[in-house]
Amino acid sequence: MLDDGPVLYLATSALALAVLICVRRYWVDHSGLPLPPGPTPLPLLGNILSLDVTQPWLAFNTWRFTYGDIIYARLFSKPVIVINSEEVAKDLFERRSHVYSDRPQSILYEPFAVDFNIVFMPYGDRWRLHRRILHQAFRQVEIPSYHALQLRSAHKMLFSLLQNPDDYSSHFQMFILSFMLPIVYDYEVKAKEDRIVDAMSRYVKMVGESLAPGPTALMETFPCLLQLPSWFPGVTFKQASVKCIQTGYDIQELPFQYVRERMSTGGMLPCLVADTLNKMGLSEEDDDITTAVKEAASIASAVASDTSTSTLHVFLLAMVLNPEVQAKAHAEINRVVGKDRLPDFDDRPSLPYLEAVLRETLRWHPVAPLGIPHATTTSDIYKGYFIPKGVVVFANIFRAMTHDEKKYPNPGEFKPERFLHEDGSLTSDTMPLGFGWGRRICAGRHLADASLWIAIASFPKFSAGITSHPEKFPFRIVTRFSDASVRTLMHSTGLEQSV
Repeated sequence: MLDDGPVLYLATSALALAVLICVRRYWVDHSGLPLPPGPTPLPLLGNILSLDVTQPWLAFNTWRFTYGDIIYARLFSKPVIVINSEEVAKDLFERRSHVYSDRPQSILYEPFAVDFNIVFMPYGDRWRLHRRILHQAFRQVEIPSYHALQLRSAHKMLFSLLQNPDDYSSHFQMFILSFMLPIVYDYEVKAKEDRIVDAMSRYVKMVGESLAPGPTALMETFPCLLQLPSWFPGVTFKQASVKCIQTGYDIQELPFQYVRERMSTGGMLPCLVADTLNKMGLSEEDDDITTAVKEAASIASAVASDTSTSTLHVFLLAMVLNPEVQAKAHAEINRVVGKDRLPDFDDRPSLPYLEAVLRETLRWHPVAPLGIPHATTTSDIYKGYFIPKGVVVFANIFRAMTHDEKKYPNPGEFKPERFLHEDGSLTSDTMPLGFGWGRRICAGRHLADASLWIAIASFPKFSAGITSHPEKFPFRIVTRFSDASVRTLMHSTGLEQSV
């Protein structure tokens, strides 16, 4: 007979663990511990009237001085936790990631075509599949293989800026897509009238406008509005929903069918979609996984173009407002690289001030001031406070963390020296807050870091001329490099015939 001792031991241990978990959950739910402190909510409205819905982080930061680093509030009927400390964020999102890795769900995700976006997916098997697909292409070890493509895209962007600086926003977006689409789909971006680029651009723009804080709060509070017909007067969001759904379909299908056609003819180079399909041996009948590949690939391209483009806008504004910073950066480049060539990735370790400029750009104005909210999968206790199951958890990245006056004195100033020791070497503060935490940290953060660095390293000088409207501002470009370097730039991008 087999010895039942080990089996009995394992069964008893598993039972004991299950009992402990149940007892803990019961105790947590019935502990009578207080919720975190916070402002007194009004009936029905909660604390919504205390917020500027376009900039809620300002009120969250004001609350911090009264209620501390972890705050409980209600936005209408929705309970929320606000984290006003980097230390608390790491405690919860990283050290307790099994509790805090979910996302709050919204009735608006499907009508506005963001339900297939991994950023907003609930924590579960579907999210894990998408994450696994993206991880293979964007893990840190793979990034050097994309450097040549990123360098060429940066040179194209620089040439476009020199030719037409007023259209800088489009140049930034084209820079990102001109290396993302080859990486993901082995697709070479067309200079004009590119259907896939147009679809990606329209999707990002329409979703951003449709799910702005104001309209979102209104539709979530009165979900019956979504049932109104699209012809009903004033319900422009219904028409926007139809357009978002169509464009969401386009960004998945157009590039994916391009890959399928290329694969059928044997003319496909390695890329995320083709590699994943080949590795998994998928056919058209493998609906669930094929759909996941379509969704993950399209979101990787669209989200990258949105967030990285926004960060480059922040960098450009910072340089125009702080000419002494750009002068120091160019002096370092001139000293290390010279004026007869452009920087490349091999120069990165020798350009610490430029690295500090990138970190300061991410700190000075993070493009996602509250990140993406988390949600709890079960109840929890933290520092004597009861955290309910299913509560939405915001990290006040902008005001409470990247502008924490104790860590970053005079946080409103753009000062790269914050990230440098007195001897000019870099500190250990890498400013990763904009990429999230724990299990929900951005899968493409290493690629984003490389692309932002090469873009910043390639920028020419900008002269002052800033207006009070930060979304669009004039500037004048002055080249840093010699005529020979300009000719090299034109040759490397294949644009000799453009002038």
